[in-house]
Amino acid sequence: MKKHLLYFILLFLLVFHSFEYSAQAGIFRVRLLVDKALTSSVTFTTANQSTNAYSNFRFPSNLQDSIKFYIQKTVKSQLFKESNFIYDLKADGSKRTTLETGTYAGGYPKMSKKRAIFGYEEELYVKMKIKVQGYNGPSFGAMGVQYSNIHPTVKVKIKAFDIDKKKVYSRKIRLWDFDKISSISYTGQLGSITNTNALNPQQIYEMIKHTLLVFNEEEERNR
Repeated sequence: MKKHLLYFILLFLLVFHSFEYSAQAGIFRVRLLVDKALTSSVTFTTANQSTNAYSNFRFPSNLQDSIKFYIQKTVKSQLFKESNFIYDLKADGSKRTTLETGTYAGGYPKMSKKRAIFGYEEELYVKMKIKVQGYNGPSFGAMGVQYSNIHPTVKVKIKAFDIDKKKVYSRKIRLWDFDKISSISYTGQLGSITNTNALNPQQIYEMIKHTLLVFNEEEERNR
């Protein structure tokens, strides 16, 4: 009798564990934009308003991995599912990921919803957008020299779809509570040069992390 009871308990645990493991959310697309206005120490604007921003911004691998960790943590908090990143594959079997452009962060999944559903068996399919942007405040100063502040903001948006491509979840958050960064512009006949107290990858990362943590805290309070 005890052997039969133990057998049924083990069988139940195996079935329950399999269900929990299969209840997954596949993250098939992440777009992470970082505004060059925040990361460019020098911006040149010509007289015809053509702008050239000089930035070599990119996340090092450790910060990229940490952002992935907090993305997965956020998906679990919002959707109550363990999540993993799923990738479209190239002809040679390598993962298709976003390219590093200085504006968009590289190394994240880049796949259509259709291919994600066709290629992976998940309960939910998730895409996320993260935008780190800068908005110019009012300028002041003498002729030819203008001082201003840039207001950083982070916006996060998550959408989730079921196997029938139906949207089952959509939520977003935007935070403005970050320190302003200063800039100074010098204007002449050929255009203007703007020097900005640009942010580094660690500072951008901390802003993203803070936004995702607030996102999750709000979800906890609303339950």
